[in-house]
Amino acid sequence: MAPTIAGAIANYLQLLAQQVCVTSPHNYDDLATDSALDRSWHWQYKSSIRLVTTSQYQYVSTIAHRLAAKSAFNFQEICQNFVEMGDGGTGSIASVTIQTSSELLLDGWYNEAGYIYFRVTAESIGKWLSYIHDLPLNLDLNSQLDDTATSMAVYAHARCCSILKLAASEQLISLTDDWQLVEPIFSHQQSISSDWICGENPLEAATSRLFEHPMEQRLIQVLMRILDSIYERDGMQHDRDRCNFTANVQQSIWQQSPNWAKLTLTLAQSWLDFYRDCRIFGDLKHQNPRLAIARCGLSAIVRRYLQLLLENYLSIHAPIEL
Repeated sequence: MAPTIAGAIANYLQLLAQQVCVTSPHNYDDLATDSALDRSWHWQYKSSIRLVTTSQYQYVSTIAHRLAAKSAFNFQEICQNFVEMGDGGTGSIASVTIQTSSELLLDGWYNEAGYIYFRVTAESIGKWLSYIHDLPLNLDLNSQLDDTATSMAVYAHARCCSILKLAASEQLISLTDDWQLVEPIFSHQQSISSDWICGENPLEAATSRLFEHPMEQRLIQVLMRILDSIYERDGMQHDRDRCNFTANVQQSIWQQSPNWAKLTLTLAQSWLDFYRDCRIFGDLKHQNPRLAIARCGLSAIVRRYLQLLLENYLSIHAPIEL
């Protein structure tokens, strides 16, 4: 599974474009070599995809317009080809269920303006959260000192640690040495082995789904944006190092570097809003321990990426307590 959902969508779009015989651009003035051309075109797939801020986990891509400018197809034909290929060739509706090579299940459709939308299913969100919960954070990233990202992110990281430590002391969860849950739960279909199961409300447990609160969904969307930024930026840096891009292309790639300080503060604020509105302790851990454990797991993921952003990008120590 890919850590970035946008990357998985980009790979899918590129595969479909090849299958419908859409020709890659030629005589692209900003590129120096054929090998660079291929990698730059892959980068354009990624740069055409953006997360949509809604109550659902949606992405939108403008790739149909980019492909139309370089091929004999118009953007409506390209959109229809995407649907036909994803729908087994029926082409009967303007939407399709897609399973990417990264094991993500997406609902895809397009509108009359030629924008292609992808919605990540609830089941795939659970799989993705479980994956990034355990994903080793050993990337070789360049630090970028910024004195503006400070107290809120540092406080949020320490507060995450405090909440996880409290949950462990109350035997709601078990923690590893690196602050990960031993048995995380990110899907309502997962079983629970916590001692709190004896107090679970069977009716509430059977009917409730995880991550339906607006603050939970907002926090997951921020995590999606963080992962997209980290791994897309790392991939573009890798491309720039390997390919003989001209100065114009290198400058274009470099200018797309995210504002790490702003992303760090956004993640910190989103988690603080989440913890303000989404209970973990009190009656919830007795009535619905599955949801309480899932929220602990979400907090553990936030803690990991707050630490990564603070220490690897902003050169600021992420304390476990203040």
